[in-house]
Amino acid sequence: MINTSNLSDKQYSFQVVDDLQEFEKLRDVWDTLAAKHDSYFPFLCFDWFRIWLKNFFNREQLFVLLLYYERTIVAIAPFLIKTVRLQGLSVRAIDLIGNIYSPFRYFLFHTHDKGEMEHHLSLIVSFLRANRRDWDITMLNGIPEENSCYEVVRGAIKKTAMQHREIPCYGDWYLDGIEYTADQYFMNLPNKVRKDILYCKRRLQNTGNVSFKLITDRESVDYYMNLYYEVYSRSWQKKEGIGPNFHRDLAHVASEKNWLRLGFLMFNDCPISTQFWISSNETAFILKTIYDQNYKKYSPGKVLTMEMIRHIITNDNVRVIDYIHGDEQYKQDWTPKRRERKGLHLYNNNLKGRYLAFLNNQVLPIARKNKYLKRTKETIANYLK
Repeated sequence: MINTSNLSDKQYSFQVVDDLQEFEKLRDVWDTLAAKHDSYFPFLCFDWFRIWLKNFFNREQLFVLLLYYERTIVAIAPFLIKTVRLQGLSVRAIDLIGNIYSPFRYFLFHTHDKGEMEHHLSLIVSFLRANRRDWDITMLNGIPEENSCYEVVRGAIKKTAMQHREIPCYGDWYLDGIEYTADQYFMNLPNKVRKDILYCKRRLQNTGNVSFKLITDRESVDYYMNLYYEVYSRSWQKKEGIGPNFHRDLAHVASEKNWLRLGFLMFNDCPISTQFWISSNETAFILKTIYDQNYKKYSPGKVLTMEMIRHIITNDNVRVIDYIHGDEQYKQDWTPKRRERKGLHLYNNNLKGRYLAFLNNQVLPIARKNKYLKRTKETIANYLK
């Protein structure tokens, strides 16, 4: 335990967890806090971070920061410390645990009270500034803008008066307020999408046997995850090259918690499209969509998506469908609302931190507006390729 004398309220203290064995002991308290975050729970629960660390943790330094009020943990900051290159510099960065597979990244709080969350986060940021000198930049990327999440982070940082920069990260397409049947959902789709689904399904049925299979149980997870990776190997996404076992590990946990919705479109008993969804707390999250390139002309992904949506509306009674990550055009047809995942970068008051703050907040904004400087930058970048 670190009893920090710089805190205005001496009832608060911190503990740093930088060892995986110590991290494993946090399961119960971690999930108690994660459960406070409602539909976000699958991506803030202990098992999500455990699986992520198992598959992606490499040369980084684990840096989980626990904030105590007296003897109770009231907030968790799930950080890593790593070395990255920014603006030509090798810098030490504090980063929220996560990557492209993470729908979003956030902190864990024991309360929904916005003022209290903001206060706790400002204590965390103040702790980093006063007690840790071994970092240059703290990168808080992928923060949800809804439910005051981003507002809480921004408010806490402004309280500390630290140099920082706000950035957009990526879009999240979703549909909420689903209080109608799957047939009504289908009729609300754009006319072209409805026609494509019916046309492509009919073409497949004219050539062979078409069926839909949904896997939710633990007993068959490994068998069907093998089929999942089989389709993956025949898709354009086979070049991703990261996290080869991440979804298998996640499928095991999700099936145990009754979250797993692993769908397949079968053609003559062979899988030609597969999708990995998580259904929890009236929300369906679409984590992965894959199809066999050999069947591209039949749009098997569209056919399967409608089957998945039909199931989760009819059987899971979901109220929200969330595509989680990215601004691909096709997502807008299925989920026509957009929200932002945002970022805040904090700069430490050291040489590299001040340099990055000056460059990103003062120099580069001017350069982006100046056509001559922009052309010069592009010329130099092309020369260095």
